Amino acid sequence: MREARVFRTNHFSFAGDADMARTKSENFDDIRATILDVAAALFAKNGFRNTNIIDIGAACNASKSRMYHYFPSKEAMLAEMLGEHVSALVAIASDLVSAPIDPRARLRNYFLAHLKYYYEQRDRHTVLIEDVYHLPAEVRAQVNANEQKLVGFLCALLREINAQKFKDRQAATTHAMLMYGMLNWTYTWYQPTGRLSLETLADQASDMCLHGIV
Repeated sequence: MREARVFRTNHFSFAGDADMARTKSENFDDIRATILDVAAALFAKNGFRNTNIIDIGAACNASKSRMYHYFPSKEAMLAEMLGEHVSALVAIASDLVSAPIDPRARLRNYFLAHLKYYYEQRDRHTVLIEDVYHLPAEVRAQVNANEQKLVGFLCALLREINAQKFKDRQAATTHAMLMYGMLNWTYTWYQPTGRLSLETLADQASDMCLHGIV
């Protein structure tokens, strides 16, 4: 009988091929989460198309066959990471828009939460922006539906701030989409160095939206 090998990545151990048929390990879900982190980093760096499951396994110090023990394909990894990524942001945003504070302060907090989330989840956000079209149709539809929820949250917030200006649905949606365009692409240039903290950036972004640039 072939001796089982153990591969280590981050805080977890990957049992070798000899253990493949055994029951799930106690940290099965944690290992899957770690694999998704590694996959997100590789997708963000090299692109989904240019990354295969062998690359992900190598980065995890695990064999290709061991990767298939946790995920059936790299497409399954992409679907899970992006589905969870957008769903988590919807949960954060939902709490923020219902907070019992002035809507202008909520707008600033809404921006800050997005900027922090995008920075902390930079790899996943990069993959969402650049590789979402690789998702299976049904998963992409779910992601799009959640993104529309986010736009809806922002539209509702804009109506609270200025009901007359944003009573027209198209006007509210257009402004919300422009704001999301600003937020979504910040990851391409922002680095938390010097005096421009995420908090300062959120202040500037909300001030610009509420009062204009000049």
